[in-house]
Amino acid sequence: MRWPLEGEAGKQKVAAALRRSFFMKPLQARQFSGEGPVKLADGNVLSSAWIGELSGQIDIGVAAEPCVSPELAAGWIGARGEATLDAHGVDRGKTYQAQGAGVRVEFTTTPSTYRCIDSINIYPFDDPRQ
Repeated sequence: MRWPLEGEAGKQKVAAALRRSFFMKPLQARQFSGEGPVKLADGNVLSSAWIGELSGQIDIGVAAEPCVSPELAAGWIGARGEATLDAHGVDRGKTYQAQGAGVRVEFTTTPSTYRCIDSINIYPFDDPRQ
């Protein structure tokens, strides 16, 4: 999760690692999708990956087991989280965000318990303060 916050080079490291780990099927308009499970060296499991080359976005599904702690991950990247409600007021979990070097990293948790990360999203971010 730290690589993307290094900027474009870090984001490309993530994309390259996903391409090595998943069988990425090409979709339309330079998009690629892979289905897991893919077990990482640390024992965590990714359930899916999507890379949008034109948009610069990367989406990663995280398997429910083993549980990846959002508090631990937030500490790695300095992310802050808050509960997310949909348009109907239904709890959709917590969303954590961190940004740096023109990239935003978001990860979401399971609803209600906020106990485990269920997705990671990486995308370009233009900070108007810079």
